[in-house]
Amino acid sequence: MQTPQKPPQASPEVPATDKIKDLSVALRIVHEETNYDELKKIGGAFATSYRVPTYEITYKWPGKLRVEGKAGPLSALLIYVGDTKLFRVGLIKKTQDVHGNPGQKQSLMDVGIFSKDWLSTDYQAVFQKREGPLLVYKLVQRNTDNKSYELAWVNPKTFITEKRQSHNTEGELQKEIRYLKPRELRPGIFLPSRVEIYNQFGKLGAVQTVEEVRVNTGIAESVFQL
Repeated sequence: MQTPQKPPQASPEVPATDKIKDLSVALRIVHEETNYDELKKIGGAFATSYRVPTYEITYKWPGKLRVEGKAGPLSALLIYVGDTKLFRVGLIKKTQDVHGNPGQKQSLMDVGIFSKDWLSTDYQAVFQKREGPLLVYKLVQRNTDNKSYELAWVNPKTFITEKRQSHNTEGELQKEIRYLKPRELRPGIFLPSRVEIYNQFGKLGAVQTVEEVRVNTGIAESVFQL
């Protein structure tokens, strides 16, 4: 006698937000909870990026993001405006077209927010299943034949990606990021206050706190120019 199969789960509307028109935060590394040996298993360059004690992140709808960090005397600045990436390290400046390379971009997803602008241009969210209160999506890159992908566990009430996994083209897990301790900044606008990064072996590599948060206060366009 065959066991009856469960009917497929209905695909809900993608729980992405457009309520955040601008945002600025500071991501600070928690040194006593960070293990660089475990981070290096993800990748040497990836681990090095967590040597920067604080990243200042500024966002403006739609699709503009500025990331600035300092490590000792060296400072680095990254600006994303649509498909254009501008960066400055010391006296070196460069502009790059990243169309068709979503993995080279940064967005509100990097602070745990499932945002409509990012999904409409860079990734297609394919519903997989429900896990308790969370909706699980496979994020497939747009405008490229790159088969690497992300899995995102999204809370439809807060629009926070509570867990995010990166997989390579063979489907192997590369890293997992958890966005924890959400707080409501304004009605319907939530942001995590803690970020945990795990390597492909499930070992904690780094912890960041989300501080100095300002949302929908108005940010000038000039912030996104070199």
